[in-house]
Amino acid sequence: MSEGPKRRLLDGPVFERLLLLAVVFMPFQYAMTLDVGFPLKISEILIGLAIAVYVLGPRKRRVRWDVASWAVFAMAITLGFSALVNFVPPPSGLSANGYTRGFEFDLALYTGYAALSLTFWSILRRVDREKTARAIVISIWLCGGAVALQWVAQLTGSTGLIARLGFRTVGVTGDVSSLRSGPFLEGQHLGFYAGAALIVALYRRSYVAAGVAVLCIVYSQSTTAYVGLAVGVLAALLLRPKAKYVVPILGTAAFVALVAIIIPGFRNVLGKQLAKLGLTQFAPNYAFATTSLDTRTIKSQIAFAMAQDHPLFGVGPGRFGAYFNRYSGEYKLPWIYSTDATRPIAENAYGHVASELGLFALAAFVVLIVAIILRNRVGSPLLLALAGYLAVGVATQSSWTFLPIWTFIALLSTRVPATPEPPLRTTVTDDAGAPTEHSGRILVDP
Repeated sequence: MSEGPKRRLLDGPVFERLLLLAVVFMPFQYAMTLDVGFPLKISEILIGLAIAVYVLGPRKRRVRWDVASWAVFAMAITLGFSALVNFVPPPSGLSANGYTRGFEFDLALYTGYAALSLTFWSILRRVDREKTARAIVISIWLCGGAVALQWVAQLTGSTGLIARLGFRTVGVTGDVSSLRSGPFLEGQHLGFYAGAALIVALYRRSYVAAGVAVLCIVYSQSTTAYVGLAVGVLAALLLRPKAKYVVPILGTAAFVALVAIIIPGFRNVLGKQLAKLGLTQFAPNYAFATTSLDTRTIKSQIAFAMAQDHPLFGVGPGRFGAYFNRYSGEYKLPWIYSTDATRPIAENAYGHVASELGLFALAAFVVLIVAIILRNRVGSPLLLALAGYLAVGVATQSSWTFLPIWTFIALLSTRVPATPEPPLRTTVTDDAGAPTEHSGRILVDP
């Protein structure tokens, strides 16, 4: 009977199975993508199939709309208007760097990405929360395997295999020594995903998978994960101030501080993360420690400057990079930053929404984040911590359409009872017809 919960993951409608497989393969946002004129991800293929099956399938049970539903609907409406209003770009003044497909096709493509993300959320939230959480835990193992593969290539200097699989083969220094992205494009993407997945693994009490997620965080060197986890824990403590939660968390914090004092290697890692936040006294020899923070801060300022000039519908989906040079001259970007060979990105989901879709869309996105925080004030404090983690973590993400963001938001948007149901004792019969006791878990239909 122990295999029951495992089989349950792939029970249910076809669209649900496809969505859960998409969640399992969600870490492969850069590795193992198909080049069809643009990078097509495994998860995007599965989500597209799931949406098609869902739309063409039998009549669906109506789901009552809530604040989160209206917020996403508002984002979808502003997305459509933004695409229509900005489809034809201004005759001059835009940078074509990185827009090899042409401005019009590029806008249509990024409108499609955005529509896919919002539709994915609206369908995934109908899936049982425990199934989605279990799929995320499985994805941790795939992510950990991908990280191990890249790490071995980094140690040996042999990148042939990971190159064939579509992994990054050089890091920010131009060689293998600085690789830290795993199956993602950037280390901060890996860190964001691993940090959120760590909380889900703890929620599922999958402690070995949680350990794998921790190793992925350490490998990523991502400050996003550390800050997000700290804020998530703080949010849970402030909104659920109960001794049974406060004491273990404070004890864990004290243990981490003790380890940092005793173990120099751990102290160095922690010091570098603090230095990235501007506290350079903790790692005085760490060169360019605040470069990333400075760059992200200025890019956020540029994004909101765009939103101020285009408040209703923004500059259009995917157009942040095209308008970037109009604003960058007013700010002092770090000397190491260059857009000569790359397309500028917002690196802040809030700023990205505001600049490309306008202030109404930003308001809707903020309402959505607040809604999932309030929704999860009851139930598991770990899910409340995940909501706090997302509120901060999305502020460092390259794009608001990053599918892992919507995976975790969907997980937190499902309808569940205020407190977990206890196991249900039922009486069943064995093959001989004799009654036996069986303990089963109640699965909640969201």
